Amino acid sequence: MAKRNNGVEKMKRFRFSDLVRGTYSPMMRFSLLSVSLVLASALSVSAAVPQWQRAFPGHSYSAIEIIATMPALAVIIMLLLSNWVAKYMKPKRTVIVGLIISGVFGMIPLFATNYYVVLLSRFCFGIGLGLINGLAVSLIGTFFEGKLKDRLMGYRSGFEMLGNAICSYIAGALLVDHGWHSSFLVYAIAFPVAVLFYYFVPEPKEEPKMEVDKRSPRLNPDVIFWTMLLAAYQVTYVGATVRLSSFIEHANLGTIAQSAMVISIAPFFGLMGGILFGNALTTFRKFMLPLALIATGLSQLVVGMAHGFFTAALGMFLITMLDTMVVTYILNVASDISPKGTLNVTTSILLIGSNIGIFLAPVVLGGINQVFSSDSPRLAFWVSGIALLVMGAIGIYDLLFIRHKLFR
Repeated sequence: MAKRNNGVEKMKRFRFSDLVRGTYSPMMRFSLLSVSLVLASALSVSAAVPQWQRAFPGHSYSAIEIIATMPALAVIIMLLLSNWVAKYMKPKRTVIVGLIISGVFGMIPLFATNYYVVLLSRFCFGIGLGLINGLAVSLIGTFFEGKLKDRLMGYRSGFEMLGNAICSYIAGALLVDHGWHSSFLVYAIAFPVAVLFYYFVPEPKEEPKMEVDKRSPRLNPDVIFWTMLLAAYQVTYVGATVRLSSFIEHANLGTIAQSAMVISIAPFFGLMGGILFGNALTTFRKFMLPLALIATGLSQLVVGMAHGFFTAALGMFLITMLDTMVVTYILNVASDISPKGTLNVTTSILLIGSNIGIFLAPVVLGGINQVFSSDSPRLAFWVSGIALLVMGAIGIYDLLFIRHKLFR
């Protein structure tokens, strides 16, 4: 009888996850990966920018766009605090709390009509994202190893893109049918993900490898350069994302519904960029990054010169696909530029730079509009395109004649 009860207990445990590291059940793997569905959802409501402008007429266009990018500021802060949070909160609890915070504060704009309340809720939503950001990656390395870990890391990137696409589509559909408030209902996705994580993902027996190195290494010029490059690139990508709806509406190329459709389809092209990354790197090697910068610049100009909806949509799809390839390349460079034992520090600095670029995109674009005394959304694509072409040209010159003092 005792043996039978013992067998029943083992079966119950097996339903949630196997006890051997690296052999967890499919449901556990899915629940762990599903956390990444929420990570890339911050910009999924950006198609509503024109409606926010009409809802909050007393605020500048840049201030309106910051509603979309505000979560990135909170993510920066949480990246800086991640070591402290990992020390004082258990990983499983941290993820669940982060998901609940994201769901609750993500949906506050459903009812809020005050600009500052919406902005504060977006910041708190970003705190939730910041809590789960590092753990979504590090827990895979804690639970799994070898080829299975590598495969799940790839799946995680796919889940992030899929979550972006799903959230953008749902937010766009709600925006068109029920107005901008309803689009924030999309963040309810965090609650079922939290339930799945609670039931199917066990508390890890070992700490996730997300702590930064305890030493204080001297920040080398390579890290500064690549961080600034990533921040500048993200300004152009996020600028295209948040300005697309306004551009299509301002240029009479289409409706908000069509803009929302483009934003929801674009992440699939980002996923395609991730799939093509390995082959592109093998083909172009050290020239891949400057060529990708030039291609992105040309894609920005395609949107900026567009006089038809499909041309603008095609340009945005290419921008999104190339964004995945450029960001992946720069993050991969971290292992080459990091002093020994400081890879985690370098990666964290690069991610902070990326989120700084995301957050500051509306401010930079607003400054460009003031410099040129123009409020046309088309201008952002022209300036971003030319800037990226110049960056790519400098990269090729550096590799050919200066022997990669900067690019590598």
